[in-house]
Amino acid sequence: MRALGRQPAREASLLERGAAPLDGARRYVFGLLRRSELALAVVARPDRRIAALAAVNALGAFTMAVFAPSALLVLGPVLLGVLHVAADVRYLVLRRGLPSWWRGVVWAACAALIGLRAAQELFGSAAALLRAEHALLAAWLGAAVLAGALASRAWRRAALAAAAAVALSAAALAAPRGFRLGLAHAHNLVAIALWLALFRRQVRAVALPLGLVLAGTALLASGATTSLTLRAGWLDAFGLHLFLASDWLAPGLPTRAAVALTASYAFLQSVHYAVWLLLIPQEDGPGQRTTTFRMSARSLRRDFGDAGLAAVAVAAVLVLLGATGSALGTRNLVLSLASFHGYLELALLAYFYVRGDVGRGAVQARPEPVGAARAAERGRPEVAAPPAAP
Repeated sequence: MRALGRQPAREASLLERGAAPLDGARRYVFGLLRRSELALAVVARPDRRIAALAAVNALGAFTMAVFAPSALLVLGPVLLGVLHVAADVRYLVLRRGLPSWWRGVVWAACAALIGLRAAQELFGSAAALLRAEHALLAAWLGAAVLAGALASRAWRRAALAAAAAVALSAAALAAPRGFRLGLAHAHNLVAIALWLALFRRQVRAVALPLGLVLAGTALLASGATTSLTLRAGWLDAFGLHLFLASDWLAPGLPTRAAVALTASYAFLQSVHYAVWLLLIPQEDGPGQRTTTFRMSARSLRRDFGDAGLAAVAVAAVLVLLGATGSALGTRNLVLSLASFHGYLELALLAYFYVRGDVGRGAVQARPEPVGAARAAERGRPEVAAPPAAP
């Protein structure tokens, strides 16, 4: 029994030792930041730091969407797909105060949706399987409204959310393929809505990056940058040509309009990843400071447990290995099996809205234990810096 008890501590120690070199690099970056008053002014305040991160991501994603949209469409899901789905689960489920029965419903719905998508990958996207997927979404949304109403007794909000859920479900069941395509585009915006509604305390503080996202989306979708993309862009990357991606994401549209819509999708998908892997972790962190890599490692292990963390790591490695053989095929499989997280975001948004969390600035999170080592780390006179790890 004693040997079994030592095993988790040994694994934790190994994880933290692996993070030690990253913390060394972090301290070096802090030293550089102290030399610049401008850098200190940005990173020392959370709102400025988060706004700067969001703005840099928006500018970088826009540049890639103009000049290398195909590469962005493949590399994003391959490199970040598993990690951002894990972040979805972590910040919407594991770190939230959900009733046990509702959490059980969430796990069951996620498992059922993964199973349905696996069946579609094996047997083809049959209409019956697609309708079953959307029927499950309808049931999940209904359960979300009920769970939120039981927690808050806010029946007016519940009625509004139920009406929206019925309308959404009716559209999904009436036009399943069109709804799936529409959701593929819209779900990139759902992450932004969740960030602003549940985690962001002052929207005004991030007005600049939000303006950049809106402007970038408008420019790309309007076709203003399409000529530049077609003339100077990298159109064929990792087996995916931009015209093929346009056939998937904008079927039936003229070529230029389809390319414009596809480029805007690539841009917003990158923003979506940044919200889950950079911005929400910053908002959900303790106090004014960012965490060290060792603290992040302990937090990840506490949230996922050893088995969960190992499963995430194995899945991410398998995706990378698969991409060495077929980057495009691996990308498509990842997007298909991970599509449940779009429904997860919708269901949890409905739940938190009815429960009354929307607009409060921070969803109720599980409290972070503060031991001696953690308290000592938080007490160090360090400058706040960009996030150590999601």
